[in-house]
Amino acid sequence: MLSLIFFIVISAPFPVENSLAVNIGGSPPVPALYELGIDSVLASDSSITVLQENILQWYLEEGYPFAGAGYYFVSGDSLVVNTVPGRHALLEEVRIEGISGTRSEVFTRLLAIEPGDTYDREAVSAWIARIEQLKFIKAARVTELLLGEGGNIVIVQYVEKGRSGHFAASMDWRGENLEGAGEILFLNLAGTARELEISGQTTEWGGFNAYLRYREPWLFGIPLSAQLEASQETPDSSWVNREASLSIIWSIERTEIMGGAGIWRGYPPDGERQSYDYGLGGITFRTGSMVQQGWNGIEFQLEARSGNRIGQDSSGILTMADLVIDGNVYSGVIGFGGRLLTGGVMQGDWFEGLLEQLGGQETIRGYPENAFRAVRYAVARPEISLGETETRVYLFSDLAAIKTPEDGMRYPVGCGAGIRGMSGIFHADAAAGFPLQEGLGSARFYLRLTASI
Repeated sequence: MLSLIFFIVISAPFPVENSLAVNIGGSPPVPALYELGIDSVLASDSSITVLQENILQWYLEEGYPFAGAGYYFVSGDSLVVNTVPGRHALLEEVRIEGISGTRSEVFTRLLAIEPGDTYDREAVSAWIARIEQLKFIKAARVTELLLGEGGNIVIVQYVEKGRSGHFAASMDWRGENLEGAGEILFLNLAGTARELEISGQTTEWGGFNAYLRYREPWLFGIPLSAQLEASQETPDSSWVNREASLSIIWSIERTEIMGGAGIWRGYPPDGERQSYDYGLGGITFRTGSMVQQGWNGIEFQLEARSGNRIGQDSSGILTMADLVIDGNVYSGVIGFGGRLLTGGVMQGDWFEGLLEQLGGQETIRGYPENAFRAVRYAVARPEISLGETETRVYLFSDLAAIKTPEDGMRYPVGCGAGIRGMSGIFHADAAAGFPLQEGLGSARFYLRLTASI
């Protein structure tokens, strides 16, 4: 335990239970009483003891474990406190508790100061906020300061583990049509904060879509990450697209800035191979916290691609962009949330196989997977949910405006209801949705089952 050194000098006996005017002197200056968590100080042993403990605790958190204070009355209702901070301690050690199997450097590398540096309270507060932004951490609220063997400060940070990834399977069914998908996601691969995502999905024409993403964090010991993405999709029968990209990501607090390059190759059932070589850039911002009902906050993702398009006897610069905003707000048993997706071709001619495909559980519920190809699009997916925990009943209405290459503007609307919830490591989401223009007889049923790691 940390031993605090202090002294008390009393120049007069305590008056009886009077509220005191308190004047605290010293450097660095101690904040006002309310900032120390004290409403008032009474002229009693116990009240002054609380004042003393809070002052010394504040100095400890500022990096002065050997602070002292002298107390004396200048009148019956006025108390003067003179403080002596003592030596400003160094950071001696950082310990992480509460999460086994994860390397300590995953957390300590986020701290702006190192052992041997002067202890800095603001740096530690910013560090705790960074830890809570890690996707596999639920909370990092308890921080204990101890006095180490070297006479300096040891930080013991208690971390509450969140979900480190999942295995997921989903299906989409209407009548005799059944489509399925599978996904595996690691957010903390082998306790190193590396990310790996692999997914696959069948299509109604017998094709198979596959996607892989790998992220290597903290290159060269700085908050710089490399991300590799590769995919293959079959947008139509006998049509194959393949794509790969490499990105560098810079992390700043809650923001990530991305830049990189990629290649796309399309193989239509007839005609020559199509090529698109591009540079890419993007920004991601995520803020909020976990509450009993789930993630309470907002996430913003913007990505743009621009490059040379070659094929079908034409060439030119093609620029595309996509924006995704997710948000949830909970107020008691009621929750409001949803997703906004928008983007498409900003400049240049396009290949049809390159266009964003919309429809299905992740974009426009009630419609088949990849029912629409969009030159430009905007999709709003508002939801209202009821429940006191992550088990919630919800209503949704997915509204879209889509410019398609064949039919001009389309305005599909899907409505429906569902239930999602947790039981142990399992999370289930079951819903039914139908196109508003076609009615309940065209309803599709969705089921997604996720097992957390």
